[in-house]
Amino acid sequence: MIKKIFFWGCVLIGYTVFGQDIVKKEVLKQEVDTLHFQPGNFTTVRQISVRIGAGLQNDFYSEVGAALHTCRYGDTGYFSKTYYAALEWMPDQNNDIYGIKIGYETSALLLITGLEIKYQTDFKINDIVITPKIGLGIFGDANIFYGYNISTNNTPFSRITNHQFSIVFNLNKHFLRYP
Repeated sequence: MIKKIFFWGCVLIGYTVFGQDIVKKEVLKQEVDTLHFQPGNFTTVRQISVRIGAGLQNDFYSEVGAALHTCRYGDTGYFSKTYYAALEWMPDQNNDIYGIKIGYETSALLLITGLEIKYQTDFKINDIVITPKIGLGIFGDANIFYGYNISTNNTPFSRITNHQFSIVFNLNKHFLRYP
């Protein structure tokens, strides 16, 4: 039963991220093609990014997924927001822990905040975790976070603590190269 939930969760994430036309292709192409700074104006870039990350929540974990990343910049600074879905994996000799998560991050200048909801399982025990995050980031492309895991099942995995430190990259055509 849990394997079926995990499988259909992956299918739902894939459909949500890749199956819908969130931003019309013509508008996206026009915005990407007109990347230039105009004083007093903001330029917006929207793009789908590959999301990769790694971190510690007592033990090492990694994540991979997709994100809809928007960056606005102008003469007063930059702002970004990211909606994402990712798969998480915590390796172990005896019992790996897998997770499916969705989240939102927003940044202004260097400060970045976020919130994610994650379903974790080792196919014997499962848990839903809510993680508010705060950190530092550059354009929302490269981010370092501290998160606080709030378990809904009394923290059933001893290898996962409340404190989470992570580094995440949203890789796209304009990675760390906004005017």
